[in-house]
Amino acid sequence: MNQAPQSTDSIGYLQVKVTTARGAIPLADATVILRGNTPETSGVMLSLRTDRDGKTERISLPTPPISESETPNGATPFAVYNVDVSKEGYLPLSIENIPIFPSILSIQPAVMLPAPPMFGDFIGEFPSTVVPEPPSADL
Repeated sequence: MNQAPQSTDSIGYLQVKVTTARGAIPLADATVILRGNTPETSGVMLSLRTDRDGKTERISLPTPPISESETPNGATPFAVYNVDVSKEGYLPLSIENIPIFPSILSIQPAVMLPAPPMFGDFIGEFPSTVVPEPPSADL
C-alpha cells in the first residue's frame, strides 16, 4: 500500500553539531542515533556519523502540519525527538525532547566531555599511591 507523499508543511529538519571543549572543537566521526519521543517510537529511527566539522547531514522529520501552529486550539505545533551521541574517548550523551517545527531547520548542539582515564575496572579509579619507606639509619 503506497502512502501519499507528505506535504512539505509537515516536515521539519534537524542537524546535530557535536563538539568538545565547551563547543570550541568539532568532533568528527561521532555516532548520532535518532529516536522518537514516545514509547511507540523510542526505537532507533536513524544512525548518522558527523563530518569533519562535527555536523550530521540535515535530517527530514515528520511534524504536525504548520496550520496547527496558526490557531490557538491547544494542539502541539511541533514534533519531539531524542538523540544519543557517542564517540570513543568521550562520555556518551543523551539529549531528550528536541522540538522540531514544520519547515524549520533545528540545529542541536551536543557538547561532549572527554571520558576520565580508566584504571582497574572502574572509570576514574586511580591506582594506589606507593610511598617508599625512608631509608633506615643502619646504612
